Amino acid sequence: MKKEDIAKLFNISRQTLNNWEKDKPELYKIIEEHFEERKEAPDLNNPQYLKNEMIKAIDKLPEHKTKKFYHLMMAELAEIGL
Repeated sequence: MKKEDIAKLFNISRQTLNNWEKDKPELYKIIEEHFEERKEAPDLNNPQYLKNEMIKAIDKLPEHKTKKFYHLMMAELAEIGL
């Protein structure tokens, strides 16, 4: 993504983004890496990709939410007979 497009998303000027690159390199690096990662579209038809993404998301949850999602998933599986 071009710097102009990134600046528009943040509602800042291109110059501000350039200033961040010089004055706040850690912040700029995070922004740059975020938009670089978006270049490849995920394969949402690949079950292994979906499973990996689900596991990554669950790993970020607090314990009580993990339990909640476990029970929700098990209920869905029971409903379809698995």
